[in-house]
Amino acid sequence: MLARLLLSLVACLLSGSILANQNTSVSDLLQEIEASAKSAHSSSLLILHGDKVLLEQYSTPSPKALELMSVTKSVVALAIGCLVTDGKIKSLDTPVHEYYPEWKQGRKQQITLRMLMDHTSGLQNSITTDEIYPAPNVVQLALSAELSHDPGSHYAYNNKATNLLAGIVSKLSGESLDSYMQSRLFNDLGIQPGKWMKDEAGNPHVMAGLALTARDLATIGRLVNHRGQFAGKQLLASEFIDSMLAASAKTRDGGLLWWRYPAWVRFHADDASFALLERKGVRASLIDQLRPLNGRRFDSPEALYAALEAQLGSDWRQTWANDVTRPHGLGPWAPFHSEKGPYTRFEGNGWLGQYLVIVPHLDLVAVRQFEAVEERPEGHDYDAFSEQIGRLATALE
Repeated sequence: MLARLLLSLVACLLSGSILANQNTSVSDLLQEIEASAKSAHSSSLLILHGDKVLLEQYSTPSPKALELMSVTKSVVALAIGCLVTDGKIKSLDTPVHEYYPEWKQGRKQQITLRMLMDHTSGLQNSITTDEIYPAPNVVQLALSAELSHDPGSHYAYNNKATNLLAGIVSKLSGESLDSYMQSRLFNDLGIQPGKWMKDEAGNPHVMAGLALTARDLATIGRLVNHRGQFAGKQLLASEFIDSMLAASAKTRDGGLLWWRYPAWVRFHADDASFALLERKGVRASLIDQLRPLNGRRFDSPEALYAALEAQLGSDWRQTWANDVTRPHGLGPWAPFHSEKGPYTRFEGNGWLGQYLVIVPHLDLVAVRQFEAVEERPEGHDYDAFSEQIGRLATALE
């Protein structure tokens, strides 16, 4: 969850002190995105509006298949959709013990397939991946995990639990996850993936590890935009796509391995905002700096960020990350009451600033990739990308 807070809830922060001009033209926004992508040393940038290419740039002469990091999860969700479409999964609420009978005891018998996909399984999981990458069998690692919470009771972003999906796909399809996705989906889409990271047992990782080109990742986005249809063929049931993008039980900001974003957000601060910070143990001096915001309303995230900058200084983003998000798990929106518009933007995102952003009603798809290298330049995460695509969507309405 911390990774999500740092990557997604803090998204827009690089441009947070600049109030968005809703009258900004599409061409101006594309120029802004192009400049930001260059400044962030992006490896791939691709924006499609229907069949029209609005922007396409690469850092190498030939586009490369790059690891998607956690965007892999969003792609693998479609493998589950294929099994649902083909009747091999009758319901997303099927208990996992139907595939792994050793879980048909204790609290684990309550864990469902849906819980693995909406991060509510309750399985013990470290925020980091230090335990997962050395594991010889990531499926067995997930099966052996203890419970931190009762299944279905808490939202907690869980890399370990998602890797169990590779085992479920293999059991139901008779193929490894990568082989199944190639034969059942990628061939029809014309996708030729690069390397897919596997454990020693041969299980492809689900939490990360799949490499795709920007064009192939955009094809995934268009498939979702079109509710499972591609080139006139219904590859996935439209009802599954709708369920995948719908709000989960424990957070409206997440679906089934996809993130959800509203068209607009408004905020206000009151006594409860500061009581929350106190309960979480945020240092008193910082809370006192924020108290002048009590009773105020903010019509956009940008307005809230400007107010936070006024109270905490120009380096407020770093202050918030160091003193609030990392030690206490609260993003900059968390203390404030929020009112959200309709959810119109959906995405997969991952470490180093990997993005697949879609706006289905506009058939808008945006991809940004950054190749993993040891020496990473400052700003490579491109935190503002998703927010910029949201503004582009508004301009395209």
